[in-house]
Amino acid sequence: MLARLSSSLCIPLLALLVWSTATIITAQTPTAALNYFEHGSKRYRKGDLDGAIADFTRAIDISSNLNNDKRRHDDSLDVAMRSDNDHVTVIDPFTARAYTSRALARVGKGDLNGAMSDLNRSIRIHPGLPESYVDRGAVRYAQGDAEGALADWNRAIQIDPQLAPAYVNRGAVRTKRGELDAAFADLNLAIALNQHDARAYCHRGFAWFDKGNFDRALADFDLAIKLDSQFAGAFAGRGTVSMSRNRLDAAIADFTRAIELNSQLSNAYMNRGLALVMQGNEAAAEKDFERALEIDPGYRDELKSRIAAARAWRQKR
Repeated sequence: MLARLSSSLCIPLLALLVWSTATIITAQTPTAALNYFEHGSKRYRKGDLDGAIADFTRAIDISSNLNNDKRRHDDSLDVAMRSDNDHVTVIDPFTARAYTSRALARVGKGDLNGAMSDLNRSIRIHPGLPESYVDRGAVRYAQGDAEGALADWNRAIQIDPQLAPAYVNRGAVRTKRGELDAAFADLNLAIALNQHDARAYCHRGFAWFDKGNFDRALADFDLAIKLDSQFAGAFAGRGTVSMSRNRLDAAIADFTRAIELNSQLSNAYMNRGLALVMQGNEAAAEKDFERALEIDPGYRDELKSRIAAARAWRQKR
C-alpha cells in the first residue's frame, strides 16, 4: 500500500467543549462562580485560552474552600498560584466540572500535564462524572498511554452506556490495533447514539479502509465531510482512498484541503508527496516530504520505502 493510513488523524476526541452553566447549577453554587465560568466559556470559544483559564480558576476558587492562610479575596491574586493549590476542600460538585473545562483550555495550549492534573482533581471530586474519564483518556492517549486511555473510556461507558464519545475513541484505538470487529461494534453504536458526529464516521471510514472496503470507506469519509466541512482528518482519509484507487488528482486535491485546514498533518504531506511522485512531479513531492519530516522525523525510514514503491509503480504504468 503506497498511501500511509493513520486513524490518528481524528483522535483524540474530547467529550466536552465547555460545559453550559444551565446544566450544572447546584443550590450551593455562588452566583459569582457561575459568572466567571460563563465568561470563561465565552473566552474559550473565542480562542482566548489564557483568559478562559483565569476565569475557570476563579470559578474553582469561589466554589471551593481554600485554607484560610492561602485564601485572598482581591482580584490581584496570582491565578497560577491558586490553580495549583492542593489545599481545596470542595463544597460544590460544580467545581469538578470547572476543573474539566479548565483542562480543555489547557489541552488547547498544549499543556497536557496541567490538563491531566485538572482531570484527576475533577475525578477525585466527582468520581461519577463520565465525561471527565473520556477527556482524561484522550489526554492519556495523546501522552502515549493507550492502555490508560482505554481503561478511562471503559470506565466512562460503565458509568454512562449512552456516552457516544467514549465509543468513538475506543473504536478508533481498536481500529489502530487491527481489532476491526470490536472497532466496528463501538463505532456503529456511537453512530446509533449520535448520527451527527463527524469523527465517528471518519474513524469508521478508516476501519472500512483497513478491511479493504473502499466504497464504504469513501461513503463514511463523505458523510464526515458533509457533517463538518472543516474536518481535515476526513479529507485526508478520503484522499487516501482515492490514492489507493489511483485517482491521483482527486487524492492530491483532498490532501491539499486537509493541509489547508491543519498544517500539522504529516500524513497528508507524506501522502500528497507520494501521489506527486506517482505523477512524476518529484520537485513538488520533495517539498512535501521535507515538511512531513519536519513535523515527524520518525517517518524517515518508512518514507524512503514508500517513495521507492511510488517510483516503481510509475515505471510500470
